[in-house]
Amino acid sequence: MFFRKDVKDVPVKQVDFNQELLDAFIEQVQKPYLNFISDRKLTMYLQIKSNQELLDECKGHLDNFFQLQRELYFQINNTMGNVLFACCALIADALHNFNDHILNLDFESLREEVPKFWFLKAMLLKYIDNNLEDAREYDLIKNKFFIL
Repeated sequence: MFFRKDVKDVPVKQVDFNQELLDAFIEQVQKPYLNFISDRKLTMYLQIKSNQELLDECKGHLDNFFQLQRELYFQINNTMGNVLFACCALIADALHNFNDHILNLDFESLREEVPKFWFLKAMLLKYIDNNLEDAREYDLIKNKFFIL
């Protein structure tokens, strides 16, 4: 028989809610990402890559994202709270089609998705530099998002 702990006995983990950083994230990262239009140079660059190179790169992005989530969860003391959650959620949105495209060997769709992801990564790194530089976990956060 399973027993449910009373809800009041479960410790609640407090997360800081920093509305100013979240608003900056929406303006500096989320809105530009949602309005992204790929340029011709990126398209040409990806057309040159072999299908295997493209697969390897996409698999690497997925692996790095899962590693990022795991490590941030265990190493951040929730001083960024909702901001890091928003960053990871947007990255998940950018990567959510990768698995299907990889499984279906849909290389053309992968070539369309990768520039969006690269753009998002660049915007996130710029956001981190502009807004989180004073945070005590800045180096950790910057390094984890850089390896994406």
